[in-house]
Amino acid sequence: MEDEQKRKGLYRVVYDSVNKKWNIKKDGAERIIDSKKTKEEALARAKVLSENQNQKFVVYKKDGKFQKKKNLKSYGNY
Repeated sequence: MEDEQKRKGLYRVVYDSVNKKWNIKKDGAERIIDSKKTKEEALARAKVLSENQNQKFVVYKKDGKFQKKKNLKSYGNY
C-alpha cells in the first residue's frame, strides 16, 4: 500500500512529439501539470514540484526510453 502511494506521487518528464514540448505529468493525475519548450526548463520545473511535494521524478528521453539519473549531469544537479 505504501509503495502504491509513493508511485501515485511520482512526477514524469516526457517528450510530446506531436506538440514538440516536454510535459510534466504526475502519476494518478488525468491532466498534464505543465509543458515546457526545452528539457532543461521541464527538469527545473519538475525538480521544484517534486521538492515541494516531497516526491521523486523520473525523466524519459525523446524516444520514450527511461533516462538514467547519471545521464542528467549535463542538465544540472538533478
